[in-house]
Amino acid sequence: MKIAYRELPHEINGWPRPLLDVSVGDADDLRVRCLVDSGAMNTLLPSWVADLAGIDCADAPTKALGVAGSGTKARMVPTLLTVGDHSWEAEVGFCDPWPHGWGLLGQLSFFRYFVVTFRAADFELEITPVQR
Repeated sequence: MKIAYRELPHEINGWPRPLLDVSVGDADDLRVRCLVDSGAMNTLLPSWVADLAGIDCADAPTKALGVAGSGTKARMVPTLLTVGDHSWEAEVGFCDPWPHGWGLLGQLSFFRYFVVTFRAADFELEITPVQR
């Protein structure tokens, strides 16, 4: 699947970035725009996404993390994620606070499941599910 780079949500005249729309949980209509970040270890989403998807975070383990220069607490929960026609279950950190208009796709719960090719010169990202 090839995806054109886009601006981050709420960024005016920003530089195009590798973004994917990810469905969370069983809610096909709940899509979150996420930055594909090869330097991030975790996939992180705002806590309100878990609420809308009906994901219970109450007893989930919590991690203190730094993201884009600010601190947050992430409740780590195994979660169904879908991009295009491909779904997988991985640990996602649902964060509060989360001041960004986008989620983050990282090594442990995104890159392990896809072959990812960045074509920055062409402002394009290509992902192919890993066959297991």
